[in-house]
Amino acid sequence: MSYAVLSCDLDTVDRHLQGYGFDDLPPCDLIYRTALPRLLELFDQLGVPGVLFMIGRDAEAQRDLLLSAVAAGHEVASHSLTHPQPFSALGDAELREEIGGSRRRLSAAIGSDVIGFRAPAWDVDRRVLRMVREAGYRYDASIFPTPVIVASRLATYRRSTRKRAMLGLEVLGHAFAPSWPHMLHDGKGGLAEFPIAVTRWLRFPVYHTFAYFVSERLFRRNLQALLRSSLPVFYEFHAADLLDLHRDAVDPRMERHPGMRESLARKRTRLRDTLAAIAGARRVTTYREALESGVWN
Repeated sequence: MSYAVLSCDLDTVDRHLQGYGFDDLPPCDLIYRTALPRLLELFDQLGVPGVLFMIGRDAEAQRDLLLSAVAAGHEVASHSLTHPQPFSALGDAELREEIGGSRRRLSAAIGSDVIGFRAPAWDVDRRVLRMVREAGYRYDASIFPTPVIVASRLATYRRSTRKRAMLGLEVLGHAFAPSWPHMLHDGKGGLAEFPIAVTRWLRFPVYHTFAYFVSERLFRRNLQALLRSSLPVFYEFHAADLLDLHRDAVDPRMERHPGMRESLARKRTRLRDTLAAIAGARRVTTYREALESGVWN
């Protein structure tokens, strides 16, 4: 049986809204107070570990919650320091702090080295990945090997006031990058890459947010196609998938976010059923365990 990794990006509400063009918002802890406990309960019910990609800015304030998650067998990984978008457009000094500063804060909070990184909106290029390796990470999980990434980058481009370096040729290269785990080399050593899940031939995204853009039947059919293949399954979702816009008093501007108009009950069922289908077909592990076990590729 091949394996699967279930990873959740803990984007806070203020960082989601920054991606929609609302800047200078104060930090919001609703994800940690409300969504993450629901997620940890779901993981416990399914009996599976997960990987939590967290913004380093919040590491110290959420230290107790992180330690509880680690004690339950989950992995903590970096989702940058402050989750700025666009990410690859940052200058060298700011980019190094976003990458390295996040690792330092998260490692200090959990008392062990954080080894994984995922960029906001999968926005990486060779410069970003080089800095990820130089900061001491052992793997990256940012490459989304599907042509859909081009449409995603175009949408970010339209929203952004910082448009430099968002639509380069590397985006097209990532669209057709390997869909299996592999090593990235830059002449100075390697960095393991765990790409976001896509189907083998058509590269249909098997990514939770994408399920809100297509019919449930189509998404399920492609999930089953992936599960029947020999590819590992790296399934990504967001903590916001376990928030209720009205019941949880989420900033109403989040209504534009995929799935936010659905009830919590509906969203919880959708996520639970999907994760259960993956767990029923694959051995669920973490990126760290896959890498350290030597069977990751």
